[in-house]
Amino acid sequence: MSNSFSSSPQLVDPSRLTASQTIRTTEVSKLGDLQNYLFANGGCGDVLNQAWEDGVFRSNSTTGTQHCEWYIPRPSNKHYVLKIRIAAHSSPTGNTVGIQLKFPISGGVYNGSATITDSTRYASSFEEITVNITSSEDELFCLVRLNVTCISGYIEFASVEARWQPLTSPLGTGLQGQGADSYIPQGLSRLGADLPLSSRFGVEALSNITTLRKRGRTLLNWSGVNSAMNLGGSIPEEGMSAFNSEIMHSIVALYSGMNQIEDLDVDIFIKVQNWSSGDVFKVDVFGYQLTMSQDGWNSFGLSLRIDELERMSRDFRQSVYKVGLESTATNSQAFLSFDKNINDSPSPIYVAALAIIGV
Repeated sequence: MSNSFSSSPQLVDPSRLTASQTIRTTEVSKLGDLQNYLFANGGCGDVLNQAWEDGVFRSNSTTGTQHCEWYIPRPSNKHYVLKIRIAAHSSPTGNTVGIQLKFPISGGVYNGSATITDSTRYASSFEEITVNITSSEDELFCLVRLNVTCISGYIEFASVEARWQPLTSPLGTGLQGQGADSYIPQGLSRLGADLPLSSRFGVEALSNITTLRKRGRTLLNWSGVNSAMNLGGSIPEEGMSAFNSEIMHSIVALYSGMNQIEDLDVDIFIKVQNWSSGDVFKVDVFGYQLTMSQDGWNSFGLSLRIDELERMSRDFRQSVYKVGLESTATNSQAFLSFDKNINDSPSPIYVAALAIIGV
């Protein structure tokens, strides 16, 4: 009984899945194959993608300084390999970029690194860092941290991108964990011709579809850059600035069927710096006003209540939304500006990173 799947998704003719149609082996086998394929590949696109202009993000750290930190979703408990692609150049070549992957609840930490070989921007290659999770972890969100160690000179970054490596066929035996939920692998040898079709297949298919629909999808991800070099006044943002309210958003679709999940949840992670007990610091995002309760990362699980973008939803025949920061007076006061400088004394509270993860 193999829990295998094809290298490309096996799509089913929707017209064959309506009442009065004969139940054929073709459709049943394809549905089983497709479920396994989606468990292995679903959610393995970009979970992180951030870029900087030429001459902006440069580091000469010799001590492994952590410059950036992002929250990302993990597809399932069985996805053990994170691939991070770095576009950067080094002067001289041979300096090192490190990636640390951390699970906040368990405290599990996993590392990877690469030596930068390009000497000019976008010269010949991207460096790919592989981080392997070597212990059992059941958290669906984790932290990615970027650090630099230079022997001499500097590293200048153009972009950082991360994705999870898909699973290979066949899937393992037994229930496959996705956080606290479970996926039931489909044994394709049970779905062939001249075999009994039990009600178990329908029950398992519905359960699997519900589980797979809950997979996290990065809608917006941004990190400020800590301790970068100052290149004559050109320096990457360390904290969210007032102008970001106007531009920091994504246009995203809520895919067909997603609004059928009763507990549809959008997870928002906001990292603040210099917060102290008793401080009141609020951020308007995703149609909510959120109050920070601690220094560092604050997390919120929110229901979908913002309105669709009517014209785009009609044009694309999907529920399309604008997801991100709100252009409000609250954000103008909360974010850094000429009147609220990061170097002021006492040090102001500011937003150092933001992640919005939907489904």
